[in-house]
Amino acid sequence: MMIDISTRKMVVISDLHLGNPFSSAKKSVIDFLYWAADNNYDVCVNGDGLEIAQVSFTRLAEDVPEVFRAVKAVSKAGNRVYYVVGNHDIVLENFLEDWGSIILAPFLNVKCGDKRIRIEHGHLYDPFFVKYPRLYEFLTWLGGFPLMVSPRVYRIWIKFEELKSKFRNSLRTSGEVPTLPGEPPDFVVAAEEICARGFDSVIFGHTHHAGRLTLPSGEYLNSGSWLIEPHFIEINPEQVQIRTHLTEVRK
Repeated sequence: MMIDISTRKMVVISDLHLGNPFSSAKKSVIDFLYWAADNNYDVCVNGDGLEIAQVSFTRLAEDVPEVFRAVKAVSKAGNRVYYVVGNHDIVLENFLEDWGSIILAPFLNVKCGDKRIRIEHGHLYDPFFVKYPRLYEFLTWLGGFPLMVSPRVYRIWIKFEELKSKFRNSLRTSGEVPTLPGEPPDFVVAAEEICARGFDSVIFGHTHHAGRLTLPSGEYLNSGSWLIEPHFIEINPEQVQIRTHLTEVRK
């Protein structure tokens, strides 16, 4: 199992949820992967690339073949594609080995120039997932039905999470590190602990809330979800940065 890797430059995406009735990410993902191949980036899908918990098998069958062809284009260009397992695709933990063009891993320790970056999906730091895994799984499955009725349900939930964390940040004590909008503080705590072990940056997905925070020992970035907006994180020897649209790079 390959978890310690080096890269010249890499892009990280997460939470594509291909196969979810709500996901319309396929075309954007395909365009992104061909762009990564043309520009010689390694690619990391940081969990929940495939939707298994709320799957529509018809949608999955439509989405996956074209996406995998784009993945092969990245490999044919001489670059690597990594897939970090998330919670909506946790069954893939039974197959932690190379899938031809794709290298599966539970997490990645990435070396790029002088930088050390930890990439994890982040669900193991979600207090609800950790304390009540069966209930979390059931509610995740149940949540697929409202999405079939209207995707607006999900967008309302995301806004509610952002307002809740905004209120919590307004109450934080002096010196306390704020959270990303929409996230509970557990993710910042986990990122700081990992940075304190010698990593310059920590990248999570899972929460679907993209952003970047400077921590006492490093920095925390979240690659967000392509269910909402196609964010990605670019890693190069100079910096680790979050971008909101592929068009930004093409300028």
